[in-house]
Amino acid sequence: MTIITYLFLGFITAIIGALPLGTTNVAVINTTIKENIQSALKIVYTAALAELILVLIALNFNMQIENFVDMNIWIQYGIAVLLLLVGIILILGRKECVKDENEECIIIKKRRFQISKQTLGFILGLVNPTVLIYWILVISFLNNRMIYFDVNVGYTLLILFIIGVFSGKVITLYGYGKFSHMLKVRMKNITTRINRVIGVLLVCISIFQFTKLFYY
Repeated sequence: MTIITYLFLGFITAIIGALPLGTTNVAVINTTIKENIQSALKIVYTAALAELILVLIALNFNMQIENFVDMNIWIQYGIAVLLLLVGIILILGRKECVKDENEECIIIKKRRFQISKQTLGFILGLVNPTVLIYWILVISFLNNRMIYFDVNVGYTLLILFIIGVFSGKVITLYGYGKFSHMLKVRMKNITTRINRVIGVLLVCISIFQFTKLFYY
C-alpha cells in the first residue's frame, strides 16, 4: 500500500504542477501547432527529465532554499519581473516571420541560432525557479502532513515517486499538445491567440505577485 502511495502521489503532484501554463507548456503548444506532436514530444520527454533534477534538489535542499528565498526578497521581485516581461512579449507577438496558409509563423526571420527540441525542453524544464519552489512546497507538505518523505526515505520509494512524477509530467504535457493540435484543425492563427491569452495570464500573475510583495 505504501509503495502505491508514493507512486500515486508523485503522479498526482506532477499533474497539478504541470497544469498551469508555463514556458514548457507554451513550447509544447507552439511546436505542435507549427510542426507536429512528434516534434513536441522531444520537448516533453527532456523537460520531464529535467524536472526530476528539480525534484531531487528540492528533496535535498528544501529547507535551505525556502529560507534563502524568504530572506532574499529580490528573488521574488525578479520572478515577478520575469513573468511580466514574458507576458508582454507574448501579448505583442513576433511579427518578423513567414506565415503558412493558416496564418501560422513557420519561419522566424533573423534567427541567429537554433537548438534542438531536446535541448530546448531540458533547458525550459531545468531553468524554472517557479517549478523548483512548487516542489519545495509539495515535499514539505507531504513530509509534514501525509507521508514520511526526505532523503532517507529509501531508494525504492524514491524511485517510485520519481517514476510517478515523470509519468504525470509527460501525460500532462502530451495532453497540451493534443489539445493544441485539435485547436489547430479548427482555428486559424491559433498560435498568436494562445500566446496572447497566456501573456495576459502571466501579466496578471505578475501583478498579483507585486501586490502580495508590496502589501504583505
